[in-house]
Amino acid sequence: MNRLRTKILLLCVGVVLLTSVVILTSFWINTSRFTGEQVDQTIEAATRTFSQLLETRETQLITSAELLTADFGFKQAVATQDAPTINSALFNHSARVDADLMFLTDLRGDLKATTHPELQPGESFPHPELIRSAADDGGAVSFVRVADDLYQIVILPVRAPRPIAFAGVGFKLDEQIAAELKTLTNLEVTFDINGKHGKHLISTLPDAQLKAALNAAPVVSEYFGLPFITDQQFVSRKTALTGAEPDLGDAILSANLAATTRGYDALRNSIAIISVVILLLSLLGSLILARNLVDPLNRLVTIALEMARGNYDKLLEGRSTTTEINLLFSAFTSMASDIRDREKRIRFQAEHDPLTGLLNRNTLLEKLSARLEKKPGAQLLVAVNIRGFRNINDSFGPQLGDLCLQTIAERLESFDAIDALHCRLGADEYISVLPLQSADSSPDIIEHLREVLEQKLKIQDITLNLQFTIGYALYPDNGERAQSLLRRATIAVDKARQTTQAIHAYVNGEDESHLKSLAIMNDLKSAIAGDDGQLYMCYQPKMHLERQSIEKMEALIRWKHPVDGFVSPELFIALAEKSTLITELTDWVIERVIKDCVGWQDRYPSLQVAINISSKDLEREELLPNVRTLLQKYALTPEHLCFEMTERDMMADPDHAIELMSRFTREGFDLSVDDYGIGHSSLSKLKQMPVTEIKIDKSFVQNLETSESDRIIVKSTIDLGHSFGLGVIAEGVETEAASGLLRDMGCDYIQGYFLSRPLEVSQIDQFMEPYAS
Repeated sequence: MNRLRTKILLLCVGVVLLTSVVILTSFWINTSRFTGEQVDQTIEAATRTFSQLLETRETQLITSAELLTADFGFKQAVATQDAPTINSALFNHSARVDADLMFLTDLRGDLKATTHPELQPGESFPHPELIRSAADDGGAVSFVRVADDLYQIVILPVRAPRPIAFAGVGFKLDEQIAAELKTLTNLEVTFDINGKHGKHLISTLPDAQLKAALNAAPVVSEYFGLPFITDQQFVSRKTALTGAEPDLGDAILSANLAATTRGYDALRNSIAIISVVILLLSLLGSLILARNLVDPLNRLVTIALEMARGNYDKLLEGRSTTTEINLLFSAFTSMASDIRDREKRIRFQAEHDPLTGLLNRNTLLEKLSARLEKKPGAQLLVAVNIRGFRNINDSFGPQLGDLCLQTIAERLESFDAIDALHCRLGADEYISVLPLQSADSSPDIIEHLREVLEQKLKIQDITLNLQFTIGYALYPDNGERAQSLLRRATIAVDKARQTTQAIHAYVNGEDESHLKSLAIMNDLKSAIAGDDGQLYMCYQPKMHLERQSIEKMEALIRWKHPVDGFVSPELFIALAEKSTLITELTDWVIERVIKDCVGWQDRYPSLQVAINISSKDLEREELLPNVRTLLQKYALTPEHLCFEMTERDMMADPDHAIELMSRFTREGFDLSVDDYGIGHSSLSKLKQMPVTEIKIDKSFVQNLETSESDRIIVKSTIDLGHSFGLGVIAEGVETEAASGLLRDMGCDYIQGYFLSRPLEVSQIDQFMEPYAS
């Protein structure tokens, strides 16, 4: 039912069918109404005609009776009671006026002579009231029943000159009168006479139709003309025949509806035939229309399905005879072409790096996996990293950096290697897959590739001397799966970067170390999220040398793995700093430290704890709002926290670091430069940084007793810090002698194993007890 072809057929055929039904219904209603009105008018006219006919016959009867009663010989015979003469006169006059009944009575109403065998002389006239009426009124007219017949009679007195008798003349209601009335009215006439021996019918209708006419309704049925609903043939109206006796009978006028509506029936049938023809033509037309519309749409559906499968060629060969369908085909052709082009672009973008046009990681893995399934010869996977690319971006802008990346991609693609695959892995890292004749040739190929890449690069009148770090892995020596080979090539380039080598070949076993690092990262992430006690804080006290009081501590995170036990902070913090996990770790540490500080408020209200933050934390705009929210949550003031940043992290982007630190100082936090002396910070930058203290790196403190140069550096650093109004902390103090030297040099605070190792929270009170007084 929901198919378009079916809907078109139903629509077209339904409209024609509905129109035909409306026309036929309207025709039927109006025909029935008009037929009814016409039949009513005809019967009314016929009734009047019947009455006029009776009146005419009445006049004829009166005239005939007057002629008889005025005849002198007749009056003389009546006066002399000459019966033969009277009988002869009655029969002769009856024949002359074509009367059906003539009779003579005396003044008492006794019959003297008659032309009807049922009326015998000597008998009383059956209707004496008519004799009295004739005597009183000078005449009487009425219908009377004689035997089984009905007569219209006139009775007049015979005067000589006084009434001496009464003469009657009558016409019988018979077939002749019915035929005459039918001729005058064009209706069927039936006399239903109640004779002495029962009903007696006189009709112009044949017997086969007589019963239907007698039982017919007096009006046209409202369903007249509807096939199979009504079979009305006649409309009949009765006129009672009144006379000397009650219930003499009826005159029934019947209109033959078949004759009346024959023309309308023919017109109705013509309309019905025309409607059927139009219905068939509409059915044929709708089938043609549906085929011309649905078939092209079905082809378009097939085309759309083929397009969905990615088949765009040789789909639109078919055409329709309809202009609009052809336009739709043209639109599909254009759409298919656009989709094909767009799909090519999307597929290219999905498979390639948008900046350089090289393959992306996923596509490289797919193509390499497909190649390795065919068991090819030796393959060389080369990972290439640009040294110091961030400096190029920072110095010359990202636009020149992008041109630099594109040029390197072009050099890789121009490298003379058949069936090579080239991919851009990240910002400044590339991967190339180079087929080898033998594994022994890989060092020469790597060296040649480096020479190609390190050629001078001139962009926008700027000449760059690029340096590259290269790591590589071999198939099948270092693995037989694409994922493993790619990972091992990147491990090799990371190893080269860490060891400042130009080229590093993957050594079997390095992968395991990498996987171990990944496992540590996953476990660390779970430990942070679970907060199940694996991670905990230790605090290393800092003592003010002059006051010999513990006023500060440094927060140090520790991790006890449920399987591996204690994990070195240097290991997992370094791994976390290589990913975004360091920010989650910092957030966990800050909240944990704030909670611990709140627990010490009643005992050590002025104790300040230093928290280390990394270079990635310096890039976070949300760090300060998060800290502010936690302080409000736990009701702690900023004076209880100090944030330590290494000199190296601060100098990576000093302007941004200064901006972030200024926000912290405006909030009331103290800031400290950790590992001062090894990050090569300039005095101008140190002067701009809104820090409150510097920490001298332990590498200068641990040999303070034996190294003159270290004592000079430490002394100058203390003096420099004080000149800038900064507090100075020396970390890594392990002996009393070193502590004494630092006190003599004017150092403010010391931190190290000489004072205390890092303490867990439960050990803090015991340590602080000697300093409480």
